[in-house]
Amino acid sequence: MPKVTLSKSNFTAGELTPRLFGRTDLGRYDNGAQTIQNFLVQPHGGLSRRPGTKFVREVKTSANEVRLIPFQFNVEQAYILEFGNNYFRIYKDGGIVVSSGSPVEVATPYSTSDLAGLKFAQSADIMFLVHPSHAPRKITRTDHTAWTITEVDLQRGPMGDTNLTTTTLTANGRTGAVTVTASANLFASTDVGRLIKLHHGFAKITIFTNATTVTAAVQELQDGRTELAPEYTASTISFHEGDPDSTGLEHNDRIEDSDGNFVVQGFQKGMRITSSSTSSNNKSAMLIVDVTDTVITLAPGVDLAAEAAGSNKTLTGDLIADENFQLGAFSSTTGFPRAVAFYEQRLVFGGTASQPQTLFFSQGGDFENFERGTDADDGLIYTIGSNEVNVIRYLASGKNLLVGTSGGEFVVRASGFDEPLKPDNTQIKQQTTYGSADIQPMQVGNATLFLQRAKRKLRELVFSNESDSFVAPDMTILAEHITEGGIKEFAYQQEPDSVAWTVRNDGVLACMTYRREEQVVAWHRHIIGGTSAVVENVATIPGDLDEDQVWLVVKRTINGATKRYVEVMTGFDFGSDVTDAFFVDSGLTYSGSAATTISGLDHLEGETVSILADGAAHPDKVVSSGAVTLDRSATKAHIGLAFTSKVETLRVDQGSATGSAQGKTKRISEVTVRLFRSVGMKVGTSTSELDIVPFRSSANAMGSAVSLFTGDKTVEFRGGFDEDATIVIQQDQPLPMTILAIFPTVSVFDK
Repeated sequence: MPKVTLSKSNFTAGELTPRLFGRTDLGRYDNGAQTIQNFLVQPHGGLSRRPGTKFVREVKTSANEVRLIPFQFNVEQAYILEFGNNYFRIYKDGGIVVSSGSPVEVATPYSTSDLAGLKFAQSADIMFLVHPSHAPRKITRTDHTAWTITEVDLQRGPMGDTNLTTTTLTANGRTGAVTVTASANLFASTDVGRLIKLHHGFAKITIFTNATTVTAAVQELQDGRTELAPEYTASTISFHEGDPDSTGLEHNDRIEDSDGNFVVQGFQKGMRITSSSTSSNNKSAMLIVDVTDTVITLAPGVDLAAEAAGSNKTLTGDLIADENFQLGAFSSTTGFPRAVAFYEQRLVFGGTASQPQTLFFSQGGDFENFERGTDADDGLIYTIGSNEVNVIRYLASGKNLLVGTSGGEFVVRASGFDEPLKPDNTQIKQQTTYGSADIQPMQVGNATLFLQRAKRKLRELVFSNESDSFVAPDMTILAEHITEGGIKEFAYQQEPDSVAWTVRNDGVLACMTYRREEQVVAWHRHIIGGTSAVVENVATIPGDLDEDQVWLVVKRTINGATKRYVEVMTGFDFGSDVTDAFFVDSGLTYSGSAATTISGLDHLEGETVSILADGAAHPDKVVSSGAVTLDRSATKAHIGLAFTSKVETLRVDQGSATGSAQGKTKRISEVTVRLFRSVGMKVGTSTSELDIVPFRSSANAMGSAVSLFTGDKTVEFRGGFDEDATIVIQQDQPLPMTILAIFPTVSVFDK
């Protein structure tokens, strides 16, 4: 029955699934735990108590769910947007942005039920938003308090395929508001707002009259033209024979202006032209079948009036019936995109109801121009070819464009190495077949973290040199129990440590410390303090202290009423002064002259609160009329809801002379806990059997702060003989704790 002192100094495997409690052969067993609650796993192996949350503000209407979306211009100018029922508000620097004493608020078309389906992509001070039931919008910030949201002005597409039926469209004018008539039933009331490409111009439907008639507004094109088809006068246009043996304007003739420059602007395939000649052999409405840099090709076998080379005639884009029209790809009829990203200076939309596997790329550097062409910067449309029709769920931009669909994950890139994406070199290849959930992914370095289709597995999409393709390993395989209830939202915190914060459907935060280069994947759970507290949303932005801020929406029951609060986690590094330690939830800080009555706590009315007064734990109090009365005066007090941090080790597996200690009777006689900048601790065999470890000495007066402790605390363990031999360490005071290592002294009774 030898005594052995064991070492537990590494928790980088995190909280392990109970399915692994028998896998003592795994290295991860030695580095894991049964429970890690309200502790953050540090990448170097230790555990640090998570900071508390500060109360920021109640949302506009607590009866409705809201969603937080980050808006980041740069690391210094970052905001949190509170999206609620048909509005958004703005937060910065731990508070709401106000103008003239009132919160800045912007009306939106998004109802409460729309919020979960929003996807976004940002470029500088403009954020593009998509939702499958709404036309794409953009949020623009022009000043700290000046924000707008407008519909994206898609004047040149994206368009659907060219009409291949016998139906024709006719417009009754070239500019302004025109009536467009179809030769057969074509339109629906849901087409209002949809684009039409007619002849060479674009118009947007503004009024639906019936299935064959709509009113449309001719769009102002980029070069200033406002015509569906332009007119050119006799003084500027000349016909030049392409065939020297011909005397008439034929299918291979050139059209030049008075300076001898070839005229191409305004003339496109499918357009019809007429000459002003009154000659008897004049053929009106000749069809342009092709346009190149040197030739406008007319329909074969049809001549305009015979004219001498170089003669001037009026050339007009005719507004006769056009069968080569196109209708816009986005509308209430066809659906709107559900995914958006930026890639190689292009805005990319993806996945409408009618084209669930189609990607729409803007022109290079012109995010609202989707007009297609053959030039390198022209817009393009690409449809994923696969055995199944699976809707695009997300787009993620990096060196390649990653596309997540309900049935698999794809990569879009140029066919040539290091070539920019162009209309003639686009290729898309499937990488994995796991299927993606309809939740925006996280970019972490050169990896993309996404949720699998059932929202229970978090996967890492990353390029593998071995397979020369992307792979997507399961990041939850060692802690599948933590996410088995499903994840509804997540966000990534880069500083001070790399942590993925996910919100479970039950309102618990399931978080993963993630350092790919060190192979650290450690899950831990965080339960927010308070009665019936449920986290509904999480978002992160860079903070002012070289730390990313973690923002939460917490649904609470306060004094019998449902409340939804915006809260933000305090700094992870509070310094060396214990009076600055903030380890309460939904809390506030009083700082000023010595006081015993602390007010301003209306948001916690009727709640029992935990208090740190001048660096010392104070007896709990109940908030009444928005205030508490302290037993002793304090110049600095942190007041909020208590939360408990707890770690429970796995069963000891070392110390037997005959091999494994599993299944054998064991006794832990003492435990040494190595701490860093900590005050307060309980240690025992279970949550119901914990001993308080003293940190206050006779030199410390009651009610005064105790200095942060770094070093070893040794505790005689009052546990008996059993086969488990687990250790529970707990902190429930509003004070910090960081565990570096645990050293239990164990006796094993070999059978």
